[in-house]
Amino acid sequence: MLTRLGVMKHQKLAGPGSALDLMKQLAVRIVIALLILAGLIVAGAGSWFYWRARSSLPQLDGMLKVEGLSAPVEVLRDARGVPHLRAESMDDLLFAQGYVTAQDRLWQMDLSRRLAFGELSELVGEPTLRLDIENRTLGFRQVAERTVGELDPGTRRLLEAYSRGVNTFLSAHINRLPIEFTVLRYRPSPWRDIDTFGAVLNMNKMLNTDWPTKLMRERIRARLQPELYADLFPDHSPLDHPVAEPLILPPGKTRGVSLSSPVEDNALDPVLTSLIESTEPALNGLGSNNWVLNGSHTQSGKPLLANDPHLGHGIPSIWYMIHLKAPGINVSGVSLPGVPGVIIGHNERIAWGMTNTGPDVQDLYIETFEGPDSRKYLHNGRWFESDIRDEVIKIRGKTEYHLKVISTRHGPVVSHDGGRDLALRWTALEKGYLNTSVLNIDRAQNWTEFTAALKSFSGPMQNFVYADVDGNIGYYAAGWVPIRKHGDGTVPVPGSSDEYDWTGYVPFEGLPHAYNPPVGIIATANGRVVPDGYPYFITSEWEPPYRTARIYNLLEAGNRFTVQDMLKIQCDIHPLDDEWLAKQVVQASFHHPPRDPEAQYALGLLRHWDGEARVDSGATLVAEVTRRAFLERILRPKLGADFMGYHWPMQTVFLQNVVSNRWERWLPREDISFSETLIRSLEEGVKRIPGMVGNKGHDAWRWGDTIPLTFRHPLSGGSWIFGRLFNVGPFPQAGTASTVKQTSSSLGPSMRMVVDFSNLDASVQNITLGESGQVFSPHYKDQFEAWYNGRSFPMLFTDAAVDRVAVHKLVLEPASN
Repeated sequence: MLTRLGVMKHQKLAGPGSALDLMKQLAVRIVIALLILAGLIVAGAGSWFYWRARSSLPQLDGMLKVEGLSAPVEVLRDARGVPHLRAESMDDLLFAQGYVTAQDRLWQMDLSRRLAFGELSELVGEPTLRLDIENRTLGFRQVAERTVGELDPGTRRLLEAYSRGVNTFLSAHINRLPIEFTVLRYRPSPWRDIDTFGAVLNMNKMLNTDWPTKLMRERIRARLQPELYADLFPDHSPLDHPVAEPLILPPGKTRGVSLSSPVEDNALDPVLTSLIESTEPALNGLGSNNWVLNGSHTQSGKPLLANDPHLGHGIPSIWYMIHLKAPGINVSGVSLPGVPGVIIGHNERIAWGMTNTGPDVQDLYIETFEGPDSRKYLHNGRWFESDIRDEVIKIRGKTEYHLKVISTRHGPVVSHDGGRDLALRWTALEKGYLNTSVLNIDRAQNWTEFTAALKSFSGPMQNFVYADVDGNIGYYAAGWVPIRKHGDGTVPVPGSSDEYDWTGYVPFEGLPHAYNPPVGIIATANGRVVPDGYPYFITSEWEPPYRTARIYNLLEAGNRFTVQDMLKIQCDIHPLDDEWLAKQVVQASFHHPPRDPEAQYALGLLRHWDGEARVDSGATLVAEVTRRAFLERILRPKLGADFMGYHWPMQTVFLQNVVSNRWERWLPREDISFSETLIRSLEEGVKRIPGMVGNKGHDAWRWGDTIPLTFRHPLSGGSWIFGRLFNVGPFPQAGTASTVKQTSSSLGPSMRMVVDFSNLDASVQNITLGESGQVFSPHYKDQFEAWYNGRSFPMLFTDAAVDRVAVHKLVLEPASN
């Protein structure tokens, strides 16, 4: 009886209707309810985010009354959102440029000035502190403020017009800002004239930073005999194509002009965050292509001019396409957000393209201070007071950082390398360097006016190619290049005297240039542009000659070129350096066959390679890993672990010199010949492939998968969701760092342009992603597919052509009307 009652009691407690069961059901219902609630919250947040982002998109049609205009301005946009502005005065035109640029790129502009003036940490915290310290040390803000104070009234008025346009948009949309401002919970301050020069200084820093190379050269020089050291740093190649005309100084002609005052520069090691990667791309390998053909080489009989600058990838695109028209100016091309005018493009009579010359415009000086804590430094036997500036850097969520900046007569102390105080002098921070010369270039009508405008172009020094409606072509490397009293500045020099000071700048007439060369072709790709015997030192750090040589090979092999032919050349993926190495390895295999089966397979790929660096090319992958292994095999015995610090643009030229000249001084002791060295390098390189591709199968040997391209938004490192929402990629890539279509995971063609003087409306241009920096805009990435596949879009110029394709029309009306 007791047993039955016990069983019944147990069944009652554990049965379906028990309290325990009810509690379990209630818990399940609560969990389900919470999940539903969470889903609703996520959906609601997503809907709000979408609505908030969409609400910040600009008005593109209709009429807007705005303060600051004297007459109406028409803003016509084509299917890709490119604005064509028509104004009745230069002031109104630049006001409108500032307004429409802010419509599409306001957050990019704000980030740019924060980068320049060392204010990123105020937004994102400690990850960007080191970068802020760099630019505070350089004094970008002080240089920009000084420049604005020195502007003539006319230039100041135009700059103010641009700033008013930006601020008119900002004030009217302060509650509908791009979503990035909401995510980071801040509002931008009004745009100032100094902010424009901050953007210019950012570009200078990106293109003219080489002082870390000087420290690298100094370290290597201390380890090697002079002959070996000289081998490692070639500055000539048989593939060079100098484009400058020979320059002979007339009797009594000086090699410089007067200087203003000393100054400063640069950056330290890159901080590995998505923000810094997107705002300050890796500097190694930055380059560009440009070329121009006169009518004897074109189908139309009129010049063709092509340009594709190679810069670091990020979101949004570096460039902003725009067409500006007002009395006295009608120019179309790409602008730099935050800077008035068109940087690269054409007007109704001339066109120009730019590549980086890469001059040596920075010197490191070893300063002698009186004591560890003294502010006095030695100069020509006397002690001088250094300038000291205190900088306060705000850090989000942290205590502010106090920085003491010390500057000598040469510039700021940027490094304490090896216990030494190194001061940096840099042309970009010299008095009178920054200016608005681009507006003069935009309005030039012929070669005489163009070169006159270039006289005031200080830098970063560029290889300008030129063409005009009259059939002329030309070239000028414009920018400030220092002349040194002694030495060439390739390593740090003593700063305690004036023995290594600058004595002037290369005079404009003495800069590399050419006009209507008999061959009718001018092309540059960052390689050596000066002939032997050129009397001035520009740099010893020319980029490799392979892109330049390949461009000339293609241009000299054809004729009757068209716009489409130019695009095809811009997308060429034939690496001359890898092709050379493949031939060397194949030849070496006849003397020293590889024994490893994987290396034998790799050798077969090289033997049958057509020389094209396609996405699926196994041979390109083999050549690339072999070259790296070859360099390591010959450097490690001489430099030990320091071989990893050796970076030189012409390092493959060094390898070519070693092989072609049979420099036995570089032959590894364990190798009996360079044939053995090459095959051992092949075997070692092939061993690294499985780790690169994540697979041991030969089908995975695809070059393009090892250099995946992803355009990263500055906020994408904050969360997986932001990465999925904002980023574009990853995609495999064709080409290498030395092909005309220069590619890597971090840089490549930032825009492509071809100008056709037989019909300006047949010219083409496109950027990497799109005109807008706002993720829900239809123009956020609408140009990417064409850019990725080597196509482009019409660069329409005449009023009739623009009117015909315009899909939006906005009229900015003066508020007083």
